[in-house]
Amino acid sequence: MTSRDRFRSTALRALRDPDALSARLQAVRTEPSALPLNDGVDRLRGRLGEGESVPWFDPASGGIEARSLFLLEAPGQKSMGAGAALRRTGSGIISIDNGDPTARNCWMLRAEAGLPYWESLHWNIVPWYLGTADRIAAPGQTEIQRAAPFLHEVISMLPALEVVVPMGRKAQAGWATYQERYAPKVHTLPTWHPSPRVFASRPAARQEILDVLRRAAELLGAG
Repeated sequence: MTSRDRFRSTALRALRDPDALSARLQAVRTEPSALPLNDGVDRLRGRLGEGESVPWFDPASGGIEARSLFLLEAPGQKSMGAGAALRRTGSGIISIDNGDPTARNCWMLRAEAGLPYWESLHWNIVPWYLGTADRIAAPGQTEIQRAAPFLHEVISMLPALEVVVPMGRKAQAGWATYQERYAPKVHTLPTWHPSPRVFASRPAARQEILDVLRRAAELLGAG
């Protein structure tokens, strides 16, 4: 049994539990499908010189075997580790099992759509934290362009990738920039950012995201 197999029964906000988080962080460097991606995180941290401003890939997700990739904008505070810049106290992992409302929405929508987490990957157009100690910031075009080569490194490690879901306008703009430069042969299914603020301002957004995720499940034969 791999470490990823042990995580298949995860629950909402599972990484708020210290024991669950400790096990997940250990698997960051031991789960074979996540290790090449997290080696890439190590290299990027070294290039940036900003410590843990780039969270880990989740070893409970698909890793290099992922068939779908869900892209948001940039890491939130709950994905930043306790040793990271700006003294973040989150999990240190990009995961739908994190304790924030956006992760919760992703977890519930995926479950409703019938999309297995261990066949996909969640990441960001810009993989490093943006903003200040008090407030996150949305990525601009300069940051998106700067991040494109690293995104290409990630996608180059996903030979089974079939579907990309950019979530939110910034992620969609970043993915469009990436497509123009690298022309990946995948299905692109853009949709809303799954944040509570979007759901509050656009009542139809949740259903529209669910419809997109169900389409992804159909394309992957998972629905």
